[in-house]
Order: sequence, then structure tokens, then C-alpha cells
Amino acid sequence: MSMMPLTAALILPTRILGDQAQACIQNLPVRVAVEQKEHDENDPDLLLDRIERHRVDVVLVDASRVPMPLEAFVARLKETTSQPAVFVLHTEASPQMILEALRAGANEFLHPPLAETLRTAFETLSASRSKGGAGASHTLGKIFGFISARGGCGASTFAIHVAHDVAHRLKQPTLLADFDFEAGLLRFLMKTKNPYSLREAIDNLHRIDLSLWKALVTTHSAQLDFLGAPEELAARRAPLPEETTHMMRFIRSNYVSTVVDFGRSISLPALDALPELETLYVVTTAETATLAQAARTVRMAEERGFSGNRISVLLNRVSVKNPPDMRAIEQQLGRPPAASFVSDFMAFYDAWSEGHMLPAGPRIRKEISDLSGTIVSRVIGETETEKKPAAAAAGSGSSKKSWFSFLQRSAAPKAEVQRA
Repeated sequence: MSMMPLTAALILPTRILGDQAQACIQNLPVRVAVEQKEHDENDPDLLLDRIERHRVDVVLVDASRVPMPLEAFVARLKETTSQPAVFVLHTEASPQMILEALRAGANEFLHPPLAETLRTAFETLSASRSKGGAGASHTLGKIFGFISARGGCGASTFAIHVAHDVAHRLKQPTLLADFDFEAGLLRFLMKTKNPYSLREAIDNLHRIDLSLWKALVTTHSAQLDFLGAPEELAARRAPLPEETTHMMRFIRSNYVSTVVDFGRSISLPALDALPELETLYVVTTAETATLAQAARTVRMAEERGFSGNRISVLLNRVSVKNPPDMRAIEQQLGRPPAASFVSDFMAFYDAWSEGHMLPAGPRIRKEISDLSGTIVSRVIGETETEKKPAAAAAGSGSSKKSWFSFLQRSAAPKAEVQRA
């Protein structure tokens, strides 16, 4: 099972704990955003402020070197925006320390050797947060990706209109991001003059927080932010896989909904981003060669382990007078198109030449609006259904279950090894 990336804060001045935690993290998609500094012990507010700004998912804290009483420190962490999970570490499985951690509300109590137990704790937290389930402190946002089977199919047009619609309807933070490192048309279509791009965000992943992020994005409305692809040729190099996943993870932590344009044909950034996507929309036209490219894109995504029911093929530029053979198209794609959209070059020509989005009226605008409504329903529907289990998790039952599993690990390590 692939693990969703996490952002961590390490407060581990004891060398054995710090070394073992770092060794475990090196093999996992966990980015260390905050580490304790010498002056933090004298001014824990500075440490808490950095944890707040970086919106970390989990805090690993040395039980013997907490900068304030453990219960007060955990309470302060739970008051931050991201409400991080807390893993309390100690060199020994001290009953007194275990009880103190339990009373403080920590999620885990771990002691050396940490290789297996810490990895398991990270995997459990990652799975819980990605699903917004009972163990999640907060629900991650949804990312919807658009990709053209080939150049000119219209993925960028869909992305820009859907993002505006979703932001307007949800009235919650929404991001439009351009992950097309070859063409990057959204900057032109959005008419933004902001010199910063996705490249600056990726290059500063080691220190990115909300204040830096807000300096990079362009806010086009009360709820819609935009981050373009790089313009300079030297900056158009594709990000590393771990950079893509951590960038997506940061985005999901700060936006309820995100629309990403991956540009023309399948690319490494698009493939690397798949684990973070809610739905991948493949935009194609009815030409035989283009349909073959669309089928190839779907196949490559599925080969990466991306579920086929999370891929939707959108058939664009359908002629009203001479509609294509939908049965033949379904045979070529290996699936029916999720939706079709009429061809209306003049509506887009008039809108782009006048510097605005498609107005209400043309049939194509209504069809795109219907697609946006589907995405909004997905975001709202999952948010509402996730509230109930999340609320139930606050009860004593889920807490006891979590700590019961921990006590089994502490009291019977041999049995734990057998289960693994």
C-alpha cells in the first residue's frame, strides 16, 4: 500500500531517539518541516509558532525533554490550525511516562527500537488523514486533475472554468495550479503578472509555510488562488517524484478543493501526483489517433495503481450536426465517456478575445457548469459524510482502541512481531 506524504516536526534532542526517527523517515514520504532549536527550550512559543506556520501533520516529541508540562504542550498543539497528531517518544517503556502520555492525549507512545513501530504509526496516520476518517485531526482537501490526450483537446480551458465555478459555489478556499511544465497556458489565460511560479514553490519546499505560499500565489477572487507553471526554459524541469507528492500534500492541507492542469499527454508530474488526486479527467476529441492517446493515458494511470473508477474521460468538441459513433468511441477507449461537450469555437473566441471567461448562455458553458456541479457535489458530499465518523472518534471508545493496540505492543513485543 502506497503511503500518502506527511509533514513532521521533530522535538527530539535525545540522540538515540533523533537518530532512529531520522533513519525511519529517510525511507518514508515524510518531510521534516520543523526541528527543535536550542533557544526553543527557553521560549516554547517560538517552536509552537513554527509548527503553526508549517501546518505539520505530526509532532514527534521526546517525553523527557518537553519544553513545558506534556499535557499543556499537547493541548497547545491541538489548538493549532492543523491539529497535528502527537507521537510521544521515550528511551524506555516507563509505565509512569505511558500514563502521562495517555492523560495528555498523545496519539502514540513509542520507544526504541523505533524502525517498525514508528513506520507503522506513520502509515496508520497517513491512511487516516488521506481518508478523513476516524483518526484524522482534519480532513484533507480534494484535488481534481485535467489532462489532454494530446495538445489542443481543451484541458486548460476546462480547468480554468471549473476552478472559477467551484470557488464561486463552495465559497471556500480553492486553488487553480498549472502543472504543465511544457506549455503552461494558464498564466496567459488568467492574465496574471505575478513572476512567481510552481518552480519557486518546489524549490522552497524545505521551508514553505502559509506566509511564503501567499507571497507566491495570485488571488483572483475572494476564494480562488492561482499558481502558474514556470515561464523560463531553465525552470521548466520536471520536479522529482517526492517533490510532486509533498507539493500536492501541502496543497491538500490548505485548500478544500484544487483544480490542476497537467497539460498535454501524460507526464511524470501527472503520474507522480496520482496518489493525491480525487479524480483524473482525461480530455479527448473524437479523432481516432486522439482516442488512442486517451486510452493510453488511462492505461498508464491504471498501471500506476490508480483506480479506474477515479478516471473520467471527457469527449470534447462534439459536432451537433454530425455526432460521432459513441459505441465505436467506447470500444476504442475501453469505457464510455463520462460526459461530452459540444464544439463551439466562436463562443471561446469571443470570450478570450474580450479577456473574460465564457458567459452564461452558450450550451458549452452549461455543460462545463454541470461538470463543475459534479465536482462540488463530490467535495460537499464527502465532507458531510466524514463529519459524523470524525465526531464519533472524539469519544472514549476510539481512544481506548488506539491505546489498547499500543499497550499490546508494549506488553507483548513478541506477539507484535508475529502479527507483522
